[in-house]
Amino acid sequence: MVKSYLFDKQTKSEIGQALWQARHEKHLYINNVASSTGVPSKIIDGMELGKFMKYGSLRKLMDFYGKQVKVIID
Repeated sequence: MVKSYLFDKQTKSEIGQALWQARHEKHLYINNVASSTGVPSKIIDGMELGKFMKYGSLRKLMDFYGKQVKVIID
């Protein structure tokens, strides 16, 4: 069985940095975001560090921050 992944290592890192920046622009702690979005703080932390991406959690965070993810196929 071949597994395909939506996010490669570089993409996870870039999205993680963008999540961190969006949170810091609003002066929020991870625990505040977790309680407001329902996304556990461990998940938010891991995503910000680029360790993994969970699409459902990413969608909730993007909605909360008022941001969008754009995909460019080049």
